[in-house]
Amino acid sequence: MLSKALVLACIVRSATLFLPHTFFQPDEFYQAFEPAYTCVFGGGYLTWEWRDLPVPLDAPPNNWWTSTIVGGRLRGWIWPGVFMLVYRLVRSVGWEETDLIALAPRAVGVVIAALTDYYTYILAAKVLGPGAAPAALFLSLTSLFNGHLLLRALSTSPETLLTTVALCYYPLPARSVVDPRPGNSSATASPDGGRGRPSKPIPVSNDGKEALNYVALDTVERCDKISVPKDNLILAAALAALSLSIRPTMLVFWAYIHLEQSLHTWRTRGISGLTGLSLGTLTGGVTVLLVATAIDWVMVGRLTLPLVTFFYQNVVLNIASFYGGTGILYHVVQSLPILMFPVWYWWGHGFAAALCPSLSSVETTAPLRTLARAITFSIALLSLSPHSEWRFLHPLLPQLLLFVIPPLIRQYTPDMAAGRRFTQAARQYCRLPRRPFYLILLSPIIPYLYLNIFHGAGQVSAINALRRGEFGTTEKVVALMPCHSTPWASHLGQVDGWFLSCEPPLAGIDPSQHRTEQDQFYASPVSYILDVFPTRPLPSSSSAETDSLLPSHIILFGCLLDVTQAVGQEMFSVRQSLASRGYHEARHFWNGFDIAQDEEKRRGGVRVWVRN
Repeated sequence: MLSKALVLACIVRSATLFLPHTFFQPDEFYQAFEPAYTCVFGGGYLTWEWRDLPVPLDAPPNNWWTSTIVGGRLRGWIWPGVFMLVYRLVRSVGWEETDLIALAPRAVGVVIAALTDYYTYILAAKVLGPGAAPAALFLSLTSLFNGHLLLRALSTSPETLLTTVALCYYPLPARSVVDPRPGNSSATASPDGGRGRPSKPIPVSNDGKEALNYVALDTVERCDKISVPKDNLILAAALAALSLSIRPTMLVFWAYIHLEQSLHTWRTRGISGLTGLSLGTLTGGVTVLLVATAIDWVMVGRLTLPLVTFFYQNVVLNIASFYGGTGILYHVVQSLPILMFPVWYWWGHGFAAALCPSLSSVETTAPLRTLARAITFSIALLSLSPHSEWRFLHPLLPQLLLFVIPPLIRQYTPDMAAGRRFTQAARQYCRLPRRPFYLILLSPIIPYLYLNIFHGAGQVSAINALRRGEFGTTEKVVALMPCHSTPWASHLGQVDGWFLSCEPPLAGIDPSQHRTEQDQFYASPVSYILDVFPTRPLPSSSSAETDSLLPSHIILFGCLLDVTQAVGQEMFSVRQSLASRGYHEARHFWNGFDIAQDEEKRRGGVRVWVRN
């Protein structure tokens, strides 16, 4: 029988399928949909990460390291493989020419998100006690960051799920069992030597009444009504390795968790226990890594090690910084405030209590304190990377939400008459105070609706409209906009076309001398349209031959249309240049507020121009 928590998560997340697909990051399409579409239907676009990397001229020839790592592949096929199955199913029923080709892959996101919500619920029961699980589910479902990103095909989505599930099975330190009866505040050691600390006295409220110590109550065995999975080190290691095979960012998190567990095992069980821990970890982890390597070998046709190549290119060669640099405090001043909206106060209080329990009156459990140390270590190391994004911390969000619960439920006072309305009953079930409950529930609604209905919607809607033929037969499409600004073949279908590329400097190319196609276009867009367009670059040919190569449709951002450039003695705009080539604007897709766009080149909405 399905858990009610899982059913609720599935219902809430399924509702997003009725919302339009908005654009957030290119990786959602080009690291998941496009590779899968290419394998099933052909004609998709593979970015440089999915091709053999160029080898520097001074690299040793016929060398294993050179061919496998330096000239290997940056991405593995496990995550796109999920969407390959979806596309094969769509093709088997003959619906590849319908809107289902764009809608079906989104169902994967619903499953990923619902399972993440559910296992956040389970993890809370494991770490804090069963009474905290409903509050964790509520926090996960109302998280703006989860609502906006978790359902997308970004590699951080399965990474978040797998990290959370792995923690549910990992042998974290047991919760301290506290006897909550009056006159007995001592901590009882758990059978497996849990690393607990004595509970603080039950706090007293301002009106002199004793407040219930929910963290203490939840550790009592007879209160446990949620089926928490038994510890399974091999399965936990396998899930963690699967997560690292998709995206290796959480390697630092798991390294700390395993190191602390190893030290505890060494102290309590000696060399035999440490040997068993190491063998279990290696058995699960190595098995999955070997399977992942075999899958990549089958897909590529030769040995590749994407995990190692990813580390070499992004850490050793620092290729990632080509797409923008961030400071050492980026995750502290940007990522964490965005992830934890709007529960900053309670999260800060709970996290500080877990890191420094002796300085706080908030009760925390041993596994919660372990997670606090692991998260601190992970964020500190990840902050050293010259290129970071908010979503890189997404796999830590389910654990971060747990720190909100101890300080939040301390403010809750039971009210036996408060269950008459649904919201009151839900608040009672989650054990949340009235004002924080409504603040957490209502605060994300407006930004969620804007981000998931309007912001970036034009970038996807324009491609979907071209696939449906809303502007006549779509013979060839050219996107004159910043690279990877729209979905491509996965939403456009089997249509010829191209967009401006922005590949980084590879094979030892000097970044200061490297210019992408996007750079060349935006340096002089009018000259490009008049003299080079539509080829890359346009070869010598007659005007008739040039005319035959012109695309049937052009998509661009509206801010580009008013860019002007001197041509001879006159000033020409991009709008005039396109008109002189025989195009007119067919539709303007609103793409959200210009001030909210991440760069100025994406302002003015999405415009579709059609050849006369």
